[in-house]
Amino acid sequence: LFEKASMILTPYEGTKIEVVYKLKTFFLQIGFYVVKITAPEEHDRMIAFTSQLAHVVSNAYVKSPSALNHKGFSAGSYRDMTRVAKLNAKMWTELFLANSDNLVEELDSLIERLKEYSAVIKTGEPEALYDMLREGSDRKKALNDE
Repeated sequence: LFEKASMILTPYEGTKIEVVYKLKTFFLQIGFYVVKITAPEEHDRMIAFTSQLAHVVSNAYVKSPSALNHKGFSAGSYRDMTRVAKLNAKMWTELFLANSDNLVEELDSLIERLKEYSAVIKTGEPEALYDMLREGSDRKKALNDE
């Protein structure tokens, strides 16, 4: 169940290190791949990027008028991009609003990057577009994650 899963511990300030170590050991023993210890604020910043942003983007993506006509034209990329669009709207509304400052920061940052791609594509600059795409591909490879 926990194979290749991450556990993030956000101990309260003043929590004894022995307690944190015991929890870390326990989670590793039951199969978690990695146990990360961090402050609650850092957790919220990272979750805004690694989870919440993906859900918002996926949900917005399927609202394109083109989505109504995609059958027969879509494959793995579409499935990968839209998998998390099927969500529990009540739960995710609560989660997004509870972490709104971090999520809005990530959304605004993504929108700026998308505008940069749009501008380069509109102007038809192959070298600039190539550089942007290569940079993203290189970044993903450097992250060495799935």
